[in-house]
Amino acid sequence: MDILKAPAKVNLGLWVLSKLPDGYHQIFTLVHKVSLYDRIFIKPAPFLSVKTTNPKVPENEENIVYKAVKAFEGFTGIEANFEILIEKNIPVGGGLGGGSSDAATVLKYLNEYFGKPISDEDLIALAASIGSDVAAFLKEGLVKVEGTGDKVSETGCKFDEELFIVYPNEESSTSEMYKAVTSELLTKPEEIPIIDNLLGDVKTLLESVENTLGAIAAEKLPVVKEVVNTLEYLGYKPYITGSGSSVFAIGQPSQQLENVCKTKGWALYKVRFI
Repeated sequence: MDILKAPAKVNLGLWVLSKLPDGYHQIFTLVHKVSLYDRIFIKPAPFLSVKTTNPKVPENEENIVYKAVKAFEGFTGIEANFEILIEKNIPVGGGLGGGSSDAATVLKYLNEYFGKPISDEDLIALAASIGSDVAAFLKEGLVKVEGTGDKVSETGCKFDEELFIVYPNEESSTSEMYKAVTSELLTKPEEIPIIDNLLGDVKTLLESVENTLGAIAAEKLPVVKEVVNTLEYLGYKPYITGSGSSVFAIGQPSQQLENVCKTKGWALYKVRFI
């Protein structure tokens, strides 16, 4: 049996550029992996099965990891029968990309297990076909994500600062947040800050970014706004990741914040960029 680690991510800015006829959206975002992990236990088996430790997460055919394995089989013609158990440590519906990371981690593992039948370029394309966040997890450091999530590129920048994430124990629906994007909230590409000039320092970068979906989440989910307000009151600069509901800040949480999180039932994760 092999044990794989699938990291979470945070978004450092997210802009919605346009809505496509098929309902998807063109976006521009920067993502970076952090040291919060799902663990995936995988071993050869007579047939494919995918189980999880979180009852909120679907299993087998409905799980994105199952779909990733089937996509690998469809592309290569190789039968990949494994027993897979996902230990879910990354919160569900928190904007941290747990499911996408699980899928990318297993896809990469299968490609290496079977001797790399898929090129790096084709692996990215295959990952993008599975889910909009999946391809980004195959890249390292600060990753630029464009299109519908299918265009990913490394910026050559990698942060290592400590940060913390507050998950308010309420899920945010990405699809619902996208539905709330009106034409007034769309960003023209030329309006996005000149990101390439800001990549050297994470705090400088964060001072220049915004998150369209995060702003919607703060409006639609009062608890997200409450987390943001709490962090600001305690002297932090909070940022919503993805479409929420998680909020992060650079640095370490104070004892006061830890106490607040315990009182309110919010999950608090001390992590760093990886």
